[in-house]
Amino acid sequence: MISNNKYKILVVDDVEDNLLIVTKILKVSAYNTVVARDGLAALRLVKEENIDLILLDIMMPVMSGLETCRFLKVDSDTADIPVIFLTANADRETIQKAFAVGGSDYIKKPFFKEELLARVESKLKLRDYEKNLELKVQQRTQEMEDTQVKLMHVLGGIAEGHSEETHHHVDRVSEFSYTLAVLAKLPENEAKLLKDASALHDIGKLAIPDDILHKHGALSTREYKTIKTHATLGADMLRKSELPLFKTASIVAKQHHEKWDGTGYPSGIKGNHIHIYGRIVAIADVFDALLFKRSYKKRWSVEEVIVYIKDMKGKQFDPRLVDIFFENLDTFLDIYHLHVKKQDLQKHLNQKKERSIIDWLMKRR
Repeated sequence: MISNNKYKILVVDDVEDNLLIVTKILKVSAYNTVVARDGLAALRLVKEENIDLILLDIMMPVMSGLETCRFLKVDSDTADIPVIFLTANADRETIQKAFAVGGSDYIKKPFFKEELLARVESKLKLRDYEKNLELKVQQRTQEMEDTQVKLMHVLGGIAEGHSEETHHHVDRVSEFSYTLAVLAKLPENEAKLLKDASALHDIGKLAIPDDILHKHGALSTREYKTIKTHATLGADMLRKSELPLFKTASIVAKQHHEKWDGTGYPSGIKGNHIHIYGRIVAIADVFDALLFKRSYKKRWSVEEVIVYIKDMKGKQFDPRLVDIFFENLDTFLDIYHLHVKKQDLQKHLNQKKERSIIDWLMKRR
């Protein structure tokens, strides 16, 4: 059973008696009502009130019901509000015009109370159904997008080298990239897209042999040449998809090792020819990679990393982005320290869990 008092209906008519009759019928059935005596007043009201349905007279001075409906339907904020026309002229031409401007239904005057209420209830039920369907589609779409993002982080972690530390690297680079993108005034939707897409910046490493990827110590010239191919390989893996998330990831994969002065790889492009996504992730990736230990290197101190990024301004990195980075250095260091604490806590919990398992096994002997 529909609870009618949750709905608000706008009644528009220039004749006072008509307004009184219609609102009385609706109020007896517990509908909330607001009234307007011309089309202009109706257009103002729909901006102020949360209207679920409009009952609209056609023949009115100042602005006819047909003109009013036309304005409602071209405005994205009001286009989905169903409009039932109330008309004494039910000739074919009038009805055709009513539907042409976006009317949902019409009722010929004079009408029975039961007819009005039946039409109103029918349209409200249909609107509820459409809203619920839209909500379910949105939820399903969000679930699919969330799954894609989770998959990207998993694949990104695997590509980085199959270790817990490199999985954390993916998460941190995503957060650093998002933060720098927001500070660089990228629109929020782009910053969020880059955050998710940056998880696959090194996806091409899936095609690099493990003996090179996990080698302790410096790479030979041949090995370094091989590992550099991961940028192009990653872009090729992703570029065929039409999804914005993967298109962005393809750009990032290919360009995050390009350098501002043109000495980077794989294409040797320089300056603003490097996509802003690649320039942002380049800083985020290096900042994080230097701060943490890898199989082939020791961790650098925060001071050493800061000096390096300053020295690489205008060489490896976009100078404007470097300035933004240092203007907000505390923000990036807060993110870094927060992740360090989280990892230390997780390590402690894992060790505690392992001890518990060992204790249990010892008791079973």
